[in-house]
Amino acid sequence: MPFPCPKSVIWLALAAALATTGCSKLKDAAREMQPGQAFLDSRIPAGLSPQYFPPDGFVWGAYRAEKLPQARYGVASPPINPKAQILILADADYPAEVYFETMRQLLAEGYGVWLLEAPGQGGAGHYLLQNDSIYTASYHDAQITARDFINDIVKPSGDKPLFIVGTGYSAITALSLSTILKDDNLRGFVAYAPYLGGPIAKGEDWHRDAPQPGYLGAIAQTWQMSNPDLRLRKKSEGWQRQMQKAYTDLNGLHLPVLSLKTGAQILVLQPKSTSTADGNAASALCARLPRCRVAPSDGPQALGADIIAFVDAQTPAH
Repeated sequence: MPFPCPKSVIWLALAAALATTGCSKLKDAAREMQPGQAFLDSRIPAGLSPQYFPPDGFVWGAYRAEKLPQARYGVASPPINPKAQILILADADYPAEVYFETMRQLLAEGYGVWLLEAPGQGGAGHYLLQNDSIYTASYHDAQITARDFINDIVKPSGDKPLFIVGTGYSAITALSLSTILKDDNLRGFVAYAPYLGGPIAKGEDWHRDAPQPGYLGAIAQTWQMSNPDLRLRKKSEGWQRQMQKAYTDLNGLHLPVLSLKTGAQILVLQPKSTSTADGNAASALCARLPRCRVAPSDGPQALGADIIAFVDAQTPAH
């Protein structure tokens, strides 16, 4: 990964831009200078169980939407002609590597799989002066990145339709995309344990003796031990505000919501341990969306099986 540009150099560059463009254009000048390079060289941790390894043939890549920092993506294909494609939007809480197990399960069923990390999180490129916290200038940036990535890179087709999956915070992005994308080759959206509004904890700096809780947290910690570039954990105040706004805007939609002409289905998965209040909130959010249903899940270990069952139901037999 390139050595980060010193803040003093960045501020001098901004000052030069200000002198030549004026105050009203300072923000535009900063956007032009986004330094964000994605991290594309993660090392497999020693002692990691093979089920969490990257799949055979997996490759990392970088994608820049508009003038945003680079998104980080990965892709692998099954040994047969894929019967559909699945795009997993990584949650800001974890690096994309935590989804390798799910990815391997989907590939074994004959699906092509993509991973995508939005700018400002995980191993994706950083925003100008982002420092060491998760950050976004706008929650729309993740939507724009996913939209353009689908159009430019994934390119779903009639014989290889696309399904979009999000977990936690990225589940809100996935559900939002269901309301704005119009490609008939998008057949479904899965939101696992979506963020349901309210305060967001800032979190602590990464420490080797303080893993995040839960199944995915333990996997994330293992990858972060061997890859310092993946250790973003604290959430900036700006990111917290944008995520809260993303949920509020989605939950404030007025029916009917115009969506995909194909009648794409939407599935909201809630862990069986979900509280009654969160279950009610998930049902209320789902009610804002067309063709949406809520179903129980046995947890992140079962996510692959849940996705396979959903996609199989929407995909004609090959």
